[in-house]
Amino acid sequence: MTIWNAGQATFALPLTLALHPISMKKIISAAALLLLSAPAALAQKEITNQTIWYSNTFSGDYLAGLVSMNDGTHYTTMESATGGMEVNAYEYRTGKKISTVLRSEDLMLPGQDAPLQFEGYEFSGDETRLMVRTDMEPLYRYSYYAYNYVYDRASKTVKPLTDPEQSKQRLATFSPDGKRAAFMRDNNLFVVDLTSMKETAITTDGEWNKVLNGAPDWVYEEEFQFTQGYVWSPDGKKILYLRSDESAVKEYDLTMYKEQLYPTEYRFKYPKAGEANSLVSLHVYDIAASSTVDVPLGTTETDIYLPRFGFTNESTVWFMRMNRLQNEKLIYTSDVSGTPKEQDLKLVYKETSPTYIEVTDDLHFLSDGSFLLTNEQDGWNHIVWNSADGKTRRTITPGEYDVLAVKGVDEKSKRVFFTASKLDPTQQEVWSVGLSGKGLKQLSPAGGVNDADFSAGFKYFINTRSTANDPGAITLHDGQGKLVKTLKDNAKLNTNLKDYALQPKEFITIAASDGLVLNAWMIKPTAFDATKKYPVFMTQYSGPNSNSVLDRWGGRDLLWHQLLAQQGYIVVCVDGRGTGHRGRDFRHITYGQLGKYETEDQISAAKWLGQLPYVDASRIGIQGWSYGGYMSSLCITKGADTFKAAIAVAPVTNWRYYDSIYTERYMGLPQDNASGYDDNSPIHHVADLKGSYLLVHGLADDNVHYQNSAEMATALVKANKQFTEMMYPDKNHGIYGGTTRLHLFTLMTDFLLEKL
Repeated sequence: MTIWNAGQATFALPLTLALHPISMKKIISAAALLLLSAPAALAQKEITNQTIWYSNTFSGDYLAGLVSMNDGTHYTTMESATGGMEVNAYEYRTGKKISTVLRSEDLMLPGQDAPLQFEGYEFSGDETRLMVRTDMEPLYRYSYYAYNYVYDRASKTVKPLTDPEQSKQRLATFSPDGKRAAFMRDNNLFVVDLTSMKETAITTDGEWNKVLNGAPDWVYEEEFQFTQGYVWSPDGKKILYLRSDESAVKEYDLTMYKEQLYPTEYRFKYPKAGEANSLVSLHVYDIAASSTVDVPLGTTETDIYLPRFGFTNESTVWFMRMNRLQNEKLIYTSDVSGTPKEQDLKLVYKETSPTYIEVTDDLHFLSDGSFLLTNEQDGWNHIVWNSADGKTRRTITPGEYDVLAVKGVDEKSKRVFFTASKLDPTQQEVWSVGLSGKGLKQLSPAGGVNDADFSAGFKYFINTRSTANDPGAITLHDGQGKLVKTLKDNAKLNTNLKDYALQPKEFITIAASDGLVLNAWMIKPTAFDATKKYPVFMTQYSGPNSNSVLDRWGGRDLLWHQLLAQQGYIVVCVDGRGTGHRGRDFRHITYGQLGKYETEDQISAAKWLGQLPYVDASRIGIQGWSYGGYMSSLCITKGADTFKAAIAVAPVTNWRYYDSIYTERYMGLPQDNASGYDDNSPIHHVADLKGSYLLVHGLADDNVHYQNSAEMATALVKANKQFTEMMYPDKNHGIYGGTTRLHLFTLMTDFLLEKL
């Protein structure tokens, strides 16, 4: 379960600690202070919701469609140009543009008056062709439909990948050798010979809401966070694909209004906690033989998950298998050069947990069959090397800190590249370490949150960095971390920010109950006077292994918080128990009782804030979105004597209504943990409500269904509790598009000004 970032939803896909309360957390650089606290005599502008949510005033720089070329010395990006888009190539060594690979005007089909307008691209393995995507249409959070075309760089010709008169396609990719492409259409998987453009159906039994071939179902996409349910073999001669039989999964209906006389229904398969999941299987298609074989899964149990799979070489596949409770992770390999047999399966990894095990993209197989992955077995998330037979393991990043992601492995130099919150729980750095565990080196600049895109061969990386009070920059570095060039400096955004009296975000620690210390940040009102008392607005997300208290630029959310500071509110964010960067035990304490400790921590933090001499303890409010909306609903009910107002946007109100994978990972089955599900459902605590409550939901939310807010409203009415509700027809979990965000944040601002 992840929320659309309220400030960046329309711009990018998801971008999203033993405490060390050291003094550096309270230091704000002189440059940031100069930027954020200009003299009042300069007549700074007032921030408005119109400026934040319906203008480009606060838009930052970014690199779209960043791809490293095979040679590892050049990269490409997708950029706006006269007449459409273009793909440009740059040199890593200097950061200079060297050529334009593709322009929109190159994509002229015979008989057409205008070229294709592409929205995405991909190179073939030999880089002689490009796959361009047009007319992209969102499906769920990450997936989409599109028309795909193949552009030949040598002949400068473009052809449709398949008949454009048929349905749009999904997941079109080139084979590694560049000779073929595959795609999914109408729940079936196809392969295309790029010389003859002959199309062959790999599967024929696909059907909407029954069987998917080559793509995961809704819950896999949302909670295991992948969309492509098939993988090419390294030589491009085989395809390993996932088949999902959804027949037994119950459907959920969304009503779509869209200014039409009669509303329509959108029906899709959505397994709720404790309900039937898809039956999944793996298959290998041999292109030359036009034949398919089944991959044995090592069990007769059908209620399982297959969240990751791939090839280790041309003839060997691997797959990860997890049980329904997600507290056992197994990794198998299987020879598929012939017909694989159950007895030939090799178990190379087994991990169990008394709580749960996360699924990540940190698994990397090496050429000798050994592999790296991350686990929490020593109390912190670390990179572990495993021998090919799985009998020998070695932690290569020991220490009391969490590795956040493995960015790649350079076998030639025997180095692993990763991100971690090693120096401070509120920060993120880029590191490298030898496969031996020696030679740990920080590659990213000091401070803030850093993330890296490495070149092929790992000679360079492009780093995106920001801090809480600085939108930061995108910089080019060599493989040892040396700065080569600043690619994007957010100059326009920084210039615009100087026109506004922004207040610095200060990092603090809060003493919660039982000696617990929590990370937090605070924004004080404009012209803050410590002799006065101010209302407090708390914002949070609080979901498992999430972090909101980060030394990172907050985008449009930050600007809204600055708007509230200009209106006289102290804005505070607290990461309670269950959140990330503080080790396994801090994360896993919420297992089986989501909402219990998180609510206690927000209430304790509010009480701590209420004791500050400049805080009006009678005027503390809280807000959140998705999991954060669940939390704000609990706080205004369980913490009715502490909070005066709460805003819940798209909240879960009962975990029985949410999906199987996410909910059962952290709560177990409702059949086995009824009290855990019910004790911390805000629906069961509405009788305690005293303050003002704003409930907001999109009626087309395929993730957290409006059913949650409907049941909350029913419970509130039954308890005769007054509240305010806003529904957004045809809007999904992100509640965005056109003036929607402007309307929503104006609504929330006005609510706070009146009620808090």
